[in-house]
Amino acid sequence: MKKNILFATFCIGILLKTIAQDKDTITFLQYNLLNYGNVTSYCPDDSNKVTDKNNWTKTIFDYVKPTIFTVNEMNRQPVMHDSLLHNVMNVNGINYYKLAPVTNTTNTYLMNALYYDSRKVECAARYVAQNYIRDATVYKMYYLSPDLQRGDTVFFHCVLVHLKAGSYEGNDEDRGIMAENLMSWIEDYDSLGEQNFMVMGDFNVYTHTESAFQAFINHSDSLIRFYDPINQLGSWNSNPAFAACHTQSTRGGGGSGCASTGGLDDRFDYILFNRNIKDHTAGLGYVEGSYKTLGNDGNHYNKSIIADGNTSVPAAVLNALYNNSDHLPIVMKLAVDATPSVGIETPEYKPLAVTLSPNPAENTVTVDIADNSEGTWYTISVVSQNGRVMRCVNTKERRCSVPVAILPSGTYVMLIATGDGRHHSQVFVKR
Repeated sequence: MKKNILFATFCIGILLKTIAQDKDTITFLQYNLLNYGNVTSYCPDDSNKVTDKNNWTKTIFDYVKPTIFTVNEMNRQPVMHDSLLHNVMNVNGINYYKLAPVTNTTNTYLMNALYYDSRKVECAARYVAQNYIRDATVYKMYYLSPDLQRGDTVFFHCVLVHLKAGSYEGNDEDRGIMAENLMSWIEDYDSLGEQNFMVMGDFNVYTHTESAFQAFINHSDSLIRFYDPINQLGSWNSNPAFAACHTQSTRGGGGSGCASTGGLDDRFDYILFNRNIKDHTAGLGYVEGSYKTLGNDGNHYNKSIIADGNTSVPAAVLNALYNNSDHLPIVMKLAVDATPSVGIETPEYKPLAVTLSPNPAENTVTVDIADNSEGTWYTISVVSQNGRVMRCVNTKERRCSVPVAILPSGTYVMLIATGDGRHHSQVFVKR
């Protein structure tokens, strides 16, 4: 009997080890950087230096080591997008983080951006779901599964938003319009509720009964509703019952004028996910207990995060959180099936047949796609040698001219991806 018990224990151990090997983890970091690279009347350069913000953000980034890093309040200039990439992420021999194609159809000075670890995930497509006040940008990402060459992987969508701020008359209605527009886009895009979706960012809501938050969690189409990973619904503003999930403000009083003060008393920042992630039915599932408001120990309601002791993170990280922004970031982990049971519907992987001409090119590159599919969306991206997406075109046309005249001379990669996971990459030369 003792031998049988030992053998059973050994088998269980092997089984658990095998199961563990079939899972990987994707770590998300969502952060409002507070006027990164912007100089305003209330936030002058001497109190909002990019070099300081890079150092503080790097301390936080190195502590979390995220797979996907989504940010709000980014300056609209590409040089600032690159500054964050090359001074926070791709340093000290690291070169695998990429910036996904940004959008700014409203020409706002407070942009959103998504950065990612290209060793583990890639960006297949990008869409603007709504552009009332600010863009809501949808990034279709996919996991770099060992079975990728057979077309077997997990897709997921990161929806990055920054809803209208303020508690003045009309502000909550504006937030509601932005959220309703987004949900209408998702309903049209994923009418059967089969895709993995997350919505993340600075929502600027004060209570779960606001129309914007209700649009997310209580939409009339139950298939596309979002869920709060920590299920902390209520009136968050100035309510000590929600002290453990408040995300603003890191400061108690005083300061430079850039940051809000008054201590932690609002829950503005979120990552929500849909039922497929909640129930782990499409290759991706929430890791229980992983959702955290970084730097909030639950004991600093209406206080600065550095007052009266706070050991929730190392001291250097706490100091960076205090100085960098008046928002605290959100961290969350998802478990991904290494060999997912739900992925691309067609089991046999067939790469796209694509021709580029001319190559080398001076003004335009014509992309010819040999594909018999009807109604397929193609995302065509031009990527530089340092991983920066220089152009991104979404089209249903199988022949598309991509302008390249303003690109510097050099070698680039043309990436073509479809919504069902097929893709093609080809090098071309810009003269």
